[in-house]
Amino acid sequence: MSPKRALRQVVREKRDALAESERRERARQIKERLFSLPEFKNAHAILFYAAFGGEVPTYEMMEESLEMGKRVILPITDTETKHLVLREVRDLNNLKKNKYGIPEPGLENTLRYEPGLINLVIVPGVAFDPYGHRIGYGGGYYDRFLRKLKPSVSKIGIAFDIQIVPEIPKEEYDLPVDEIVTESRVITKPIQTI
Repeated sequence: MSPKRALRQVVREKRDALAESERRERARQIKERLFSLPEFKNAHAILFYAAFGGEVPTYEMMEESLEMGKRVILPITDTETKHLVLREVRDLNNLKKNKYGIPEPGLENTLRYEPGLINLVIVPGVAFDPYGHRIGYGGGYYDRFLRKLKPSVSKIGIAFDIQIVPEIPKEEYDLPVDEIVTESRVITKPIQTI
C-alpha cells in the first residue's frame, strides 16, 4: 500500500468515527471561522462541495451563503473526462447522488458556471498538512481543476483537526490550498521558497 493510500485510510477511519452530534458542532465552528475570513466575506461566487460520508458538512454553509446573496456553485464529476463541471445552484433540495454517493446538482434547474467567475473555492480533502498539501479520494479531479484557476482565486480547505497531519507525501501535480480552516484554527501555509 502506498504511503498516500495508507494515510488516507487512517485519517478516514478517525474522521468517520466522529459521532454525528460532534461532527455537527465542529462543522458549526468551522463555518464561523470560515465566514469570518475576508476571503469569504469578499467572495460573490463560491465553489463549495456537497459533503458526503464523514466529510465536514457543507449544507448549512451553502444555505447561509445563498441567504447572504452569494452565488453557490457545485461541481458535477465528469467521470469520462475526469474533470469537474460547474453548476450554479439556487435550491439545494434538487441534489442527487452520483455513482460514488456524492450529492450533485442536476442539469435541470441549474446554470452552467464558468471557472473564471469564481472568487473562492472550498476544497474537500481527506487529510491536509500545515503547508496546504492535501490528500483527496485519489481521482485527481480537484488537482486538475485548481490548476485552471487564476492565482488570485482563494483556495481554502475545510477539515476537522483530526484530519491535519504533519506532512503529506507530495507529487508534482499536487497543488496546495492557501488556507485550512478547522474547528480550532485557521492555518495559513508558509510561503514556499525555492
